Amino acid sequence: MKRILLLILIVCGILTGCEGNKVTISEINMENVNDNVTNYINIVDNDEISTGTGVYMYNDSKNQRYLYLNQDFLDDGRDFGDIDIKLDENSINIYLNDISISEGEVDTYKLYKINLKGDYEYLKVFKNGEETHFDGIGA
Repeated sequence: MKRILLLILIVCGILTGCEGNKVTISEINMENVNDNVTNYINIVDNDEISTGTGVYMYNDSKNQRYLYLNQDFLDDGRDFGDIDIKLDENSINIYLNDISISEGEVDTYKLYKINLKGDYEYLKVFKNGEETHFDGIGA
């Protein structure tokens, strides 16, 4: 009986350790980031020259990124929608959506923390299914 239990524990440990490349994303508040991220966002928001996508990335470390969306991301009558991340062999694809609102208060920004495991050659971003680009990437 002890051998079976030991074998089950070993298999579970191997499966947990071999999780492979994984990306997690979570929405966070501005108060929960370090000063480097806050400073980058302040620079972005005060920059008068923008290409207008409203999508920004800050590389905090090798395995941690912050995705910042500001009002430039939204068209009139729209608010921030859901977000999804899909992985290919060598790329991370971030799918962003906006949603229609009839009236009410619209969020002024969205900030996401992305934790990476593994190496990826490409980072692509899509808005409502169409590939777009980052307005800026900082480190």
